[in-house]
Amino acid sequence: MKNLLNLQLDMTSGSIAKKTLIFALPVLLSGWLQLLYSAMDLIVCGNFGSPYSVGAITATSSLTYLIVSLFMGFSVGANVLIAQAFGAKNKERANKIIGATYALGLVSSIILLVVGVTCSRYFLLWMGTPSDIIDLSTTYMTIYFIGIPFTILYNFGAALLRGLGDTTKPFFFLLFAGIINVGLNFLFVITFKMDVAGVATTTVISQFISAFLVTYTLFRNKKSFANLQLKNIRFYKNETLRIIMIGIPAGLQSALFSLSNVIIQSSINSFGPMAVSGAGAQSSIESFLATGVDAFAQAGVAFVGANYGAMDEKRIKVSIFYSSLYGAIFAIVAGLLCFFFAEPLLRLYISDPEAISYGVEKMNIVETTYIIYAFVCTISSAIRGLGYSFTPMVVSLLGICGVRILYIFTLFPLEMFHSMFGLYIAYPISWLAALLVHIPCLIIISKKVFAKIKKSQRNKFSSLSLNKEYQVVLRES
Repeated sequence: MKNLLNLQLDMTSGSIAKKTLIFALPVLLSGWLQLLYSAMDLIVCGNFGSPYSVGAITATSSLTYLIVSLFMGFSVGANVLIAQAFGAKNKERANKIIGATYALGLVSSIILLVVGVTCSRYFLLWMGTPSDIIDLSTTYMTIYFIGIPFTILYNFGAALLRGLGDTTKPFFFLLFAGIINVGLNFLFVITFKMDVAGVATTTVISQFISAFLVTYTLFRNKKSFANLQLKNIRFYKNETLRIIMIGIPAGLQSALFSLSNVIIQSSINSFGPMAVSGAGAQSSIESFLATGVDAFAQAGVAFVGANYGAMDEKRIKVSIFYSSLYGAIFAIVAGLLCFFFAEPLLRLYISDPEAISYGVEKMNIVETTYIIYAFVCTISSAIRGLGYSFTPMVVSLLGICGVRILYIFTLFPLEMFHSMFGLYIAYPISWLAALLVHIPCLIIISKKVFAKIKKSQRNKFSSLSLNKEYQVVLRES
């Protein structure tokens, strides 16, 4: 156990195929544990709460993610920069990046706390949330945002640890917090009859525990390459600007995904509470797929960033290849399992036959085409690892958000498309549109980066040659 907790990968040497899996597996499991919080919320409320509890919770998910995702982009910027500093063996810069990341995290937390608590009901009304569930949705969303500082600090801290090659500690911290979350769910919902307020409260408690453990680890990480120090929690100009420059486009990309999902959620709301419950249950299951794909995308960001810092062209190419390959394999296997076991999986969340039919229909469309999303995710992450975060954002704006919005407001209102099937088909269409643009972008950006690496290596070689010649002249004289 001690060896696992102290495991720190050197991403600039050794087998990339093997180390990508070693890196991604704890990230995947950590993500699944986070999703377990939400899944247990739905399962416990679906079985022991009110009839509309599942719909009330799932009605908030796309909106909550939309609000939070912009600031979560800073964790992507921190991950890229800390990986590059690690690859370049620049300890002083790495410590500044950690400090600047926490400064951004604290400010972001305050902003999100105020916006989420004061505006939750207004946002839900704007989305057309059914009257049967809006009070429960408001309660859940308000309590969730009270604990948002812990969510932010955990994700920022975990991103820093992963950029330093340590993916095991965030996993074990979430495992511990997850066990507590499950136990408190049963206590608050079954014993105390708190319904959605109970599960929201357990989520806040669990996120506090995981945030504390990650932050404490970064403080105590003195024997590692870099660590968190109170004196460094400040807005260093260069490091902060770089985190923001990479983070804002990454956050906007996630926000654009969420915006299109909010629009789709509004359309789902028009089909009634059972459609909301069925689609929401499917979304919870799909989140496990998305997290698996994202784990390999995060591995791609870290390995590409570290080897870019080390100026190693070959390892950059291999890193992109394996992160994309593993992401695609995972999407195929998981998607097929969801297709064949759709109904049993949905019954873990809901029991109403009508709601299940809505969920099965969505699952059959989305999960069977998930390999397209896997390539979108891993390729865009590779581009960010190379330091280009604006390009994936623009592609997502046009290819995903733009296509979905255009579809919803043009084709979907037509009678032949105005159905749940007609709504769900917007997902694979938008993913394909984005992928067809991401691929040439990666090719063009890679060529620029590799040309820069070759130039740097030539200059370094020339400098070494001149230094050797100078030493020969000195010896001869």
